[in-house]
Amino acid sequence: MFNDRDDQLDRLLRTSIESLDISDEEYRLAVSRYSAVGDFLADYWGESIAGGAVYPQGSMRLGTVTRNIHRNDEIDIDLVARRDLAKASTSQADLKADAGHGLDLFVKSAPEGLPSKEEGKRCWTLLYPRFHLDMLPALPDEESGDTGIIITDTEVREWQFSDPIGYANWFHTIMRTEWVETREAMVKAIDVDDVPDWKVKTTLQRTVQALKRHRDIYFADNLDDRPASVIITTLAALSYRGSGSLYEVLLDVSATMPTMVGQSNGIYIVSNPVQLKENFADRWQRHPRRAERFFEWIAQVQADLSGLGVERGIDSVLEKMAKAFGERAATAAERSTGTNLFDTRTRGELGMSAGTGALVLGAGRTVRPHNFHGDPPQRQP
Repeated sequence: MFNDRDDQLDRLLRTSIESLDISDEEYRLAVSRYSAVGDFLADYWGESIAGGAVYPQGSMRLGTVTRNIHRNDEIDIDLVARRDLAKASTSQADLKADAGHGLDLFVKSAPEGLPSKEEGKRCWTLLYPRFHLDMLPALPDEESGDTGIIITDTEVREWQFSDPIGYANWFHTIMRTEWVETREAMVKAIDVDDVPDWKVKTTLQRTVQALKRHRDIYFADNLDDRPASVIITTLAALSYRGSGSLYEVLLDVSATMPTMVGQSNGIYIVSNPVQLKENFADRWQRHPRRAERFFEWIAQVQADLSGLGVERGIDSVLEKMAKAFGERAATAAERSTGTNLFDTRTRGELGMSAGTGALVLGAGRTVRPHNFHGDPPQRQP
């Protein structure tokens, strides 16, 4: 056990969120899969005068990949399929159809993993066992002249603007100091010359993972109303002050995030910090209920985090972690205590010290047995 309660709570919380990471094997497999797609499309585009590129965006590029509990724990990898064509030379429909045809040929080539293909509003999806790749067709943004792109969307007539590479650079700049310090500490701790970038996790990255998991559980019965991961990531990064324990940062960030949502003429705005033409909350205008649900959800995040802070026993903390972040997270935190806490509780031997509030075995008042709900818990948001 730990002597300092705040340190104990933070370590339990950090361990619980670490459990949401994908494994080294899964990371390498995901890279292998999207590299294979990229190589195939490069050959496919090679028959044209204009080439292209496939690269990761979103959580894979940001280091915030979190297990998806709504597709049997699948891993969701977002990619950009950029064709190096002028906007005037094609249409949204033709660009998407071309990418779809290339992916059809890829699927028919029987690649490793034998994926199938589905169509979405903006992207194509390749479905593999254990994870899926969302492929977004795009063109270079001729006006930005840098890493900007324009993208397709079947719900709107105009090309949409984005810049996932620039966005990732912005996100990493915010956490740069801690990232460097964390990486140096890891190198020293395990006595190696280098640590892969993707294995280094900062407090901001863990905060985003925690918020995404809480969202997935809260909206388990209504996935369409979930705030997009990029909205959560952007507001969290804008709210991050650069220091503090994971628990402190989560409390501060969740309290600040609502104030970072802008409004103009009644329209909610969460702008891409590096491409102001992109409003991540654009669909809230067509679906006003999603905005309402976002503010309801973030209020619940604050309530659940505050509830963790007032508990005096590990058993109660773990119970609330299970409700907020799922059984996987709570079980990982329990294991970090070095005890068979759940088994002990079931036998009725778990107690809490009346004087200190620290968890003890076989002393103090007995804690009632409790069975965790599944992942996610059975509760209404």
